[in-house]
Amino acid sequence: MAARLARLEAPLEERRRTIERLEAELTGCIGCGCLSMKACALLNPDDSLAEDGSGPRRL
Repeated sequence: MAARLARLEAPLEERRRTIERLEAELTGCIGCGCLSMKACALLNPDDSLAEDGSGPRRL
């Protein structure tokens, strides 16, 4: 049982790190100009990217 757990531990840990990286990337402003995210006012004050039009500006 311990050997089976040891074999599964590394892949599960890598999956956890992948999910955490994805979560960190998705919780930030993508420069869409919408100001709909609570954090946008902090990450993109005055939504300066909206001057170029709506939609993604950094993708």
